[in-house]
Amino acid sequence: MSAKQATTRPFALVVNPSSALGRGARVAVRVKRALRKAGVASVIISSPSVARCQVEVAQAAAEGVRGLILVGGDGLISTVLQVSAARGLPMALVPAGSGNDFARQFDLPRNPGRAVHALLHAAPRRVDLGVVHYRGPSGDPREKWFAGGLSLGFDAAINRRANALRLPIGPLRYVAGLFAEIMALQMREFSVSRAGETSHHHYTGLLATVMNIRTLGGGIPISPRSRPDDGLLELVEVAHVGKFRLLSVLGLLARGRHEALPEVTITSVQSVSIEAGTEIAFADGDEVGAGPFEVRVAPGALTLLG
Repeated sequence: MSAKQATTRPFALVVNPSSALGRGARVAVRVKRALRKAGVASVIISSPSVARCQVEVAQAAAEGVRGLILVGGDGLISTVLQVSAARGLPMALVPAGSGNDFARQFDLPRNPGRAVHALLHAAPRRVDLGVVHYRGPSGDPREKWFAGGLSLGFDAAINRRANALRLPIGPLRYVAGLFAEIMALQMREFSVSRAGETSHHHYTGLLATVMNIRTLGGGIPISPRSRPDDGLLELVEVAHVGKFRLLSVLGLLARGRHEALPEVTITSVQSVSIEAGTEIAFADGDEVGAGPFEVRVAPGALTLLG
């Protein structure tokens, strides 16, 4: 296929119509208008159903779209990344979710006109992704791809509480989940083995989280040095901490000043194995399930436009 033919193909404009109380649907209309003004064709994929969205994305990929433009947040990225054909397409993101941590990593514009100009004219970037292998409830092997991070422990519990809140308060749901989890504070048992290690190290602590980007929960800089183009993930471990000490730790974490704390260890890894009993992990805000978890980086697995 010639370069001219490639640029005449339409983009698939993928939108979560319920994202941020309908903001995603409204932004998608403006994105389509900006594309039309630039002389670029697009087709809209809009479904509140994860399964239906993935089917339509796979169909669009098979039909040979030019690329994918996602209008939504981290949850929409998670939905699309599970489609193998989608990962082979250039992908752009117009942030319209409640957290937008992946978009924040790259300072992607929220304005639809500026976003369209960037994705059409900026040089594409190769971006790492994370992959976690685990077992389903019946013991069947499963795989989940993530762009931001895999949370296990305290931050995953906050994520679960935030997802359970149906109030229209956007990222404040995470704040509400945070305070609820502080009040119910509990330590977890973790067993971790990094790539190249022959044995696991065990600790009782707050969390064991694997990050590809700097922030989670709508901007909390849990891994300040993460770079999604270095072929590495960051394993963030926080050991045992009491409730009163936790407030100090969280205060420093919120400002990205927690790396030197004695309870905190951040290690760059290509792969890591984590066991945490019946603890449920979350990836990019979506529930994964129980472990054990085998997590690895997929270097340069995504072509990002914009």
